[in-house]
Amino acid sequence: MLFRGTAIVSALTLLSRLLGFGRDLLVARLLGASIFADAFFVAFRIPNLLRSLVAEGALTSAFTPVFSSALADNKERAKATFRRVTGFLLIITSVLTLLIIGFAPEVVRLLAPGFGASQEKLELCISLTRIMAPYIACVSVIAMLNAALNTLGIFGASAWAQVTMNITLIIGALIAMPCTLETATVILSLSVLVGGLVQIVAQIPACRRGDLPLLPSFRVLSRDVADVIRLMIPATVGASVYLITIFVGTLLASLLPTGSVSWLFYADRVAQFPIGIFSIALASVLLPALANASANADTKTFSRNLSDSLRFTNFCIIPMAVGIWALALPITRLLFERGAFSYDSALKTSYALRALSIGLWASSCHSMLVRAFIARKDTITPTAIGVCSLAINVCASLILMGPIIRGEFDGTFVRTVSNLQVSILYLFPSDFSLGHIGLALGSSIAAIGSLILVTIFFWLRIGNFPFREFLTSALKAAVAALVMLTLLNALSSRLTTPALLCGVGIPAGIGAYITTSYLVRSQELFDAIGALRGRLLKRWGRGVA
Repeated sequence: MLFRGTAIVSALTLLSRLLGFGRDLLVARLLGASIFADAFFVAFRIPNLLRSLVAEGALTSAFTPVFSSALADNKERAKATFRRVTGFLLIITSVLTLLIIGFAPEVVRLLAPGFGASQEKLELCISLTRIMAPYIACVSVIAMLNAALNTLGIFGASAWAQVTMNITLIIGALIAMPCTLETATVILSLSVLVGGLVQIVAQIPACRRGDLPLLPSFRVLSRDVADVIRLMIPATVGASVYLITIFVGTLLASLLPTGSVSWLFYADRVAQFPIGIFSIALASVLLPALANASANADTKTFSRNLSDSLRFTNFCIIPMAVGIWALALPITRLLFERGAFSYDSALKTSYALRALSIGLWASSCHSMLVRAFIARKDTITPTAIGVCSLAINVCASLILMGPIIRGEFDGTFVRTVSNLQVSILYLFPSDFSLGHIGLALGSSIAAIGSLILVTIFFWLRIGNFPFREFLTSALKAAVAALVMLTLLNALSSRLTTPALLCGVGIPAGIGAYITTSYLVRSQELFDAIGALRGRLLKRWGRGVA
């Protein structure tokens, strides 16, 4: 059930990501790395950050184990819990939406103080933020629906909703093509809002199949809502840490030369591709599976699911990260280098992409282990780890980014950041001045630190960590990925055009990785082959019958 669900979500997520790249290609062609692109990406990030805080980060983490416990009793209780928690979510996100609209200037100045150097960029970002503010409620509802449906064993609804979202944004970008840059950014922002509504509509068939009620209940003074709130408090702090991490990254990027926000955005979009099609898909299925096992006191199933998820994370993410490192520039050029997006922007984006690829594996493994704590209704430990990760990220970023560009805007907050940077550099002297690359590298360093911490806490709090299986699969995946890297480097010296290098290098790299994995007797490869063979034989037998 775990990997069947992951396969469904991964397939739909892959389609969504491909459409997302098409969307990013159009946006890059339309806006490039201009002030309009920076303003749009910052404004778009605001509702996404609050969604991560309210829905995906805190509420759904608290909701899934509570919903699983209710479901273990009876379906009617679970449906009532779902209605009340959804009503509670709508109340929170509606208030947040109104606050964002009312305090948009303050929010933008807080998130991107460097925008104060350009009044045009600042005012545009404020307007776009107000347009996209209601998107918070839309994506929060989608996150709730996805958590409930995954617990019921209905997978892929949220990924399908994201497919419809990207189609909507592509249509919006095509409509905006003949317009001026300012008008185009407004059209893109409106298409974000329309896409949020389309995503909710796309969930209706799955909700009916799972017999989930479509109407929320606002009678939120109940025990199940209280249980969710109790678990939400530390989870909200943990999600706030993630929000602050993104906030700090955006803030620091806004203090670097124009284009830094956009280069990091495009690099992150590519880096999130393997995480989206595998890690997030697996984690979204893993959490309800672990929560159900925990609710039924099934420690054997709990341990087996967690071990399998970590092994397959090694098998899939390690080669993806190595492939992104090797092909960062040709991938970036192939995807984005056209229109207003120049070769220089592609080069700077590829540098950030390489830095982000270093932390992909650690981030993915950390995500799996955090689900184990949440499934056991422990949201305090992930929060403590998140605080440590934030401190590592901030220190590493300030050390590696180099001097900030203050421009005409030199408020108290910016001076505080500058003084903090000076203090950290006094403690940890460094001659590095990597700019936006330093911010990406700081993120990867924090991901590695988080994995080390969560592994230690897992061993201390839960025990029975599958060290042998985890390390064996990681070592075999690393050996196979090293062979793949050698091949890709050889091809890079002979194939010059991005399309040819990606077209030949990606399938050749996959072939080299699978062949080497077979030679080193990778258990994950044989498990995958066995599952595929069984599925094909089942379909073939059904067809013959």
